[in-house]
Amino acid sequence: MLDSPDETNDATNPRTLAMLQRLRKAMQDIEAEIAQRQGVYPFNHGRVTQSELCRRADVKKATLQTPLHKDTTRVEVIDWLDQLGAQLANTRDATRERVTAVADDLAEELLTVKAELAAAHAHIAALLEENTRLRKAVDGTSV
Repeated sequence: MLDSPDETNDATNPRTLAMLQRLRKAMQDIEAEIAQRQGVYPFNHGRVTQSELCRRADVKKATLQTPLHKDTTRVEVIDWLDQLGAQLANTRDATRERVTAVADDLAEELLTVKAELAAAHAHIAALLEENTRLRKAVDGTSV
């Protein structure tokens, strides 16, 4: 299992523990990337599979088929992929649609920020003019 390996000699083997750690890290990295990109996985055409997880963890997919991992680690990986799959688009077209929707949302947000920036620049210009006018008034009265 990913969280608690069996107490057999094989499960406590340093190579096995290192492999489990790489799988855990890859899972965390994938979840973080999906969260950063508004629910879109940025690699493999948006699909997260056992093969993709193993590629990211630098683990051969066949490792999950061995007797030690077949009923533990592999099952957990499948459960994790099922949970993740509920959040992701599962086809290229669905991924493309989601990416397009995210891009559209970002384009709208960009227009809003540009409008706020233009308003801020106008306010700064007005304040600079007022500052200049007030400095002239102070200089004129102090002479």
